[in-house]
Amino acid sequence: MSRTEIALLGYALLGLLHQKPASGYDLRKIFTETPMAGYSDSPGAIYPALRRLEEQKLVRGSIEAASGLRQRKVFRVTTAGMAALKKWLTSPFGQEDVAKRLNELMLRFAFLDQVAGEAATLRFLQSFEAALNLYVPTLREFLKEHGASMPASGRLALENGTLGYEAQLLWASRAIDFYKNRENTR
Repeated sequence: MSRTEIALLGYALLGLLHQKPASGYDLRKIFTETPMAGYSDSPGAIYPALRRLEEQKLVRGSIEAASGLRQRKVFRVTTAGMAALKKWLTSPFGQEDVAKRLNELMLRFAFLDQVAGEAATLRFLQSFEAALNLYVPTLREFLKEHGASMPASGRLALENGTLGYEAQLLWASRAIDFYKNRENTR
């Protein structure tokens, strides 16, 4: 990764800091105590990621007084950090991203409303649904053609994955309806 690239953990940190300025300890607690633990709860990853974001001028840390004599460094997203976050959140994606980076897409989705607005969120969902509509039939076809010759555990694992993507497709359709209904009630 080059010095200017931002890792997935970096984007997660930018999204969280956009919601609320926080110290490294505060961020670590979020990763430890919420479903975001999959991105990292390790101080060995979080603090170096914050340092890289600060070096890239995407976040700014300032020392603030804490309880007692302790001080803590609180990070805030800079204008450049917001621009990088918004660019990542709204960047186009396709079928390969749905197949290989589903967790990343859901992380992007989680921050979209606050950063890019509901119209961008709806566009994201429509792209997500379109990519799934291309990908799910290829999984079904592969299962149909090769399922009988696969070991039982392999076939069942593929069925599990296919059902998971079908559930994502159903969710995407419902989420699109949710956003369209919100538009109509305004």
